[in-house]
Amino acid sequence: MKIAATLLTCAVLTLVLPGAARANCADFRASASELTLDYDPFNPAEIERNFTIHVRRLDPRVTAVRLVLANPGAINRGAALGRRDSVRYDIRWVRDAGRMVLISGAEQPNPTNGAVVQFGAGASGDNVNESFRIQIPAGQGIVAGNYYQPLELRFVCLAGRDELDRGMQLGSQVAVDLTVPERIATFVGSMGTQRGRIDFGDVDGSSGNVIRGLTVTAQSTVPYEIQVDKERGTMKRFAGDDAALPYALKVSGFPVADRSMIACSQTPAPGGRSHGVQVELAGNDLHRLPAGQYADVVTLTFSPRLGLSGGEGCSSVRP
Repeated sequence: MKIAATLLTCAVLTLVLPGAARANCADFRASASELTLDYDPFNPAEIERNFTIHVRRLDPRVTAVRLVLANPGAINRGAALGRRDSVRYDIRWVRDAGRMVLISGAEQPNPTNGAVVQFGAGASGDNVNESFRIQIPAGQGIVAGNYYQPLELRFVCLAGRDELDRGMQLGSQVAVDLTVPERIATFVGSMGTQRGRIDFGDVDGSSGNVIRGLTVTAQSTVPYEIQVDKERGTMKRFAGDDAALPYALKVSGFPVADRSMIACSQTPAPGGRSHGVQVELAGNDLHRLPAGQYADVVTLTFSPRLGLSGGEGCSSVRP
């Protein structure tokens, strides 16, 4: 009985091992650093970076391998998945950029797609480095976070024109790893300008209320809040002035007072979100005040918003 059991075990091994060898006719690996990228949704330039897939022949009968890349977790081809969003990308074969190598669904390598990697003769030809290029379009409005996608490699091993076997490799050996950093950038009018001036010029109230304004642009990869701070709360000619000119202030269409707060979702990309700052002076107030130059300073502080992001756009927050 013991001899029969031993012979049976050997028979099972004899049947399994050839199948395993055929399934592993080649393997693939890419440098993690080459596929680790930072993505700024507000940078107008597309990201393009070359990376190398190292192809190793495991079956000496193989002379070439045809491979395609697939994203098994995405509905559409080329999408690195995050907690809430996904980043769109494409991958091209450097030697023939017009040939489709990044596929979707159940598509398999065939004569019309894929990169064909040729091996050399003997053991010295077992390893080949093949160049590809990842392309990430600019202006994707996505929230800050990490977007990681292991790629599924589907391949056909060839001996001359004959197909030896088909296989699939999925894992961290070839994976797209994108990081969208947390950032809030603001400017008044043009990029880099942090201060603005709402100048009413000479007014006397004879034409009724007077309205002036400017625009503050925000570019943010996270939900954020805007805190409004008024230095004096009214316009005065100088500190301690008894004459005070009241004004009505709106930010993004919301009437605001000192210490008011506005909560916003992340901004669209690549342009960001425009926040109109509007100041209105009542004609009756202008009539009663002595002549002079009246002013106040309003500070808008943009900071990441904690907790739930809420809906799209902006809303006024009660103190």
